[in-house]
Amino acid sequence: MTEKRSLNSLVIYPDIEPGVIDNAMIIRCILEYGPTEEAGRLFAEEGVHLDEAQVVRLEFQNILRIDHLWMLKSLRKLTLAHNLIEKIENLDQLTGLNELDLSFNKIEKIENLDKLVNLEILTLFHNRIRKLENMELLEKLLVFSIGDNIIEDYKEMAYLRRFRFLRSVSFKGNPCCDDPMAYQFIKSALTRVTYLDYKIVTEAEREDGRALFRGVLRKLDEADEKSENERLAKEDYEARVKFYALSFVEYLSGPELLEAMFEKDPDGSLLLKMGGELNGFFEQYKEQYVETMAGLVEFALEAYNARQYEIKLFKDLVNDALEESVKKSKEIIIEYENKKRPLVNEMQEFINRFTTKQATIEELEPLIVDLGETFNEVLYHLWKSLMTIEMQLYEQCEESRVQFSVNITEMVTKLLEVSRNAFGAWREQEGVWSMRQFEALSKLLGNKLILGDVPPELFEVMMDRDLMMNLVAQSSDNHMRFIDGREDLLMTRANNWRDELVQGTNDNEVKRNRDRILEINYYIDNQREEWTDMQMGLTEIVDPETVALLGDDF
Repeated sequence: MTEKRSLNSLVIYPDIEPGVIDNAMIIRCILEYGPTEEAGRLFAEEGVHLDEAQVVRLEFQNILRIDHLWMLKSLRKLTLAHNLIEKIENLDQLTGLNELDLSFNKIEKIENLDKLVNLEILTLFHNRIRKLENMELLEKLLVFSIGDNIIEDYKEMAYLRRFRFLRSVSFKGNPCCDDPMAYQFIKSALTRVTYLDYKIVTEAEREDGRALFRGVLRKLDEADEKSENERLAKEDYEARVKFYALSFVEYLSGPELLEAMFEKDPDGSLLLKMGGELNGFFEQYKEQYVETMAGLVEFALEAYNARQYEIKLFKDLVNDALEESVKKSKEIIIEYENKKRPLVNEMQEFINRFTTKQATIEELEPLIVDLGETFNEVLYHLWKSLMTIEMQLYEQCEESRVQFSVNITEMVTKLLEVSRNAFGAWREQEGVWSMRQFEALSKLLGNKLILGDVPPELFEVMMDRDLMMNLVAQSSDNHMRFIDGREDLLMTRANNWRDELVQGTNDNEVKRNRDRILEINYYIDNQREEWTDMQMGLTEIVDPETVALLGDDF
């Protein structure tokens, strides 16, 4: 018993509870590891708003599993180092994350990072990773640490060639680093990397590696060139799709949508397996579809350019009117300042005469009242002139908005008309295809010799005429719903775009008008307050009894 007690006494922490990420842990770590003492104080006073936290450090918490981080919507830097994590998971909601530190854990596989497309710094130092994988979507990666893992083949590092912005790599501590050729390969293969294990890679070091791995590097270059061409082609395609989407006709410029329609229709795809004459009819159907949609796409792109030109004309017209309004307003204000200046000078003269005892307040009081009335008349004339300019501008812009709305509506209406014709033609082509499909299948049904070549999954269908007719009808019905859905999508988006544009234009003008009126009234109030302050300056040197005798006008 004594011996057992002595052994237990050597264990510093006999019971270590595994850490579970929850609100309490996150808040505690934010307070403990806050960026500054002041930030910690504010958190303590005002409470921690987890959805606003940008930096969270959950270190040395015995965490077994990544979880409960979804509420950290503003997070930019997450540190989970020095824990017991075995799997990368549950980070999908942290799409704004720039830096992720998972060093000193027990992670065996790189995975579940696809949503972290803004990640620039990834630290996986001191884990159990054997292979570089599943990082293809981290296109912004700038700094990567994979040191002190169990990578045994240094050629694994060629995986990092795909990251165009990668500049710093930490690799030291992997088993393959014992091979003297490892670093020569990495330096020559990762041509974009400037720092390897925190040391600058020189051109001479790269050249030494190229001499040793010329053949391997040539194959890598060829593979990279192919990947780069594919990437550029994909970007070009996505750019065209995005541009076509502005015209509401994305995926209509080729056979992709028609092919997608068949892919989503198991009955139609099954019947196409018959081949023969049916394949010829299908190719004709595809050609007719492409020709029909090419006309719609061409019109839609021209219509998009026309709409953009109309928007530009409208904006130019409004901006010109605004500039003219501002010019007139400045002229009016200059005129007002010229009228105001002698009134201010005269008021100052009254104050000087009183302070030098050249005149009494009783003598000056009627002059001051008359001067105030003159100033109010000048100020009223200013307000009226500015408001008149603004109302004229509003009415002018309103006429332009009405005409703009009419023009845009007519353009969208014409686009929808052309679209209806195109989709109507597509439906007719679908009807012809359905009829030809049935005729071709009927011929096969009547030819007992050919039935032996029918795919097994179609044999039962071909032996039952009613079943075949139902299958053709069901396929055609699926296609018609698909066509209706795509037409509805185009029309809904076009109408919504028009409504949002017109309504947004109206809302912007109403807001501008209100802001301008508030601005005018604010300016007028300031001018009136300045004049009042001048009068109050005189009252400060007059005893209260005299002011009371002079009344409110003073």
